Amino acid sequence: MVQLLTQNNMPDNMTVFDVVDSTMIKGREMLHAGMARPFAVVANQQTAGYGKFGRQFFSPRGSGVYMTFVFDVPAGEFDAGLLTTGVAATIARVIFEVTGIQVALKWVNDLYYHDRKIAGILAEGVMTAGQLTQVSIGVGLNILATVVPSELRHKIGALDVDVDKNAFVRQIFTALQADFAGYQQGAHLDYFQAHAYLTDRHVSAHVGKTVIQGKVAGVGSHGELLLVDDAGVSHALFSGEVAKINL
Repeated sequence: MVQLLTQNNMPDNMTVFDVVDSTMIKGREMLHAGMARPFAVVANQQTAGYGKFGRQFFSPRGSGVYMTFVFDVPAGEFDAGLLTTGVAATIARVIFEVTGIQVALKWVNDLYYHDRKIAGILAEGVMTAGQLTQVSIGVGLNILATVVPSELRHKIGALDVDVDKNAFVRQIFTALQADFAGYQQGAHLDYFQAHAYLTDRHVSAHVGKTVIQGKVAGVGSHGELLLVDDAGVSHALFSGEVAKINL
């Protein structure tokens, strides 16, 4: 019996949907309708879930939880790299607290378990009159193994545990609210570094149309990936994607 999210025992600022096109889209609609922040949108299934670069995010009913959290951001400088790495660290910590499983954090926005992606994180800024005023944080987390398309079988995994999904997503939202203010001070970076998936691995990193091959040295003070290329030159990557890990 697959346990599904319901509205039962949820706080007023968490809205549960059984099926949505995308929790990110739904979160934007609710923000524009004036919903007070912070708030969360969670669903059992997405029909048009998306991740980085607009890629489809496989979101079947019942096997995972699909979440969007909307926060106001403080005025002034806001570091997206610290936000994304911070959210990853918070969710990894909650997963450990709930299940005893320690997942790895793959820069910049994925969680890994047994060398498979079990969660993706996406942050989108909301601009008002040219200023960043809110951020929407989307998280898709695979809890139970499911039948996945053949092209994804070597990439996607799951925690493969039975959890109370309502309690789980409440705990994630509570932890995000508690940790949010500390992200910009890098309070999470030691945790991220300790559980970083890529450190000491040889990778191919894509930054725009440039491909850099080298060994990952760790994560910097702004959540950037530190990479020493094959010629011995150091790079700090604030954006981009690690497309290949050379095991």
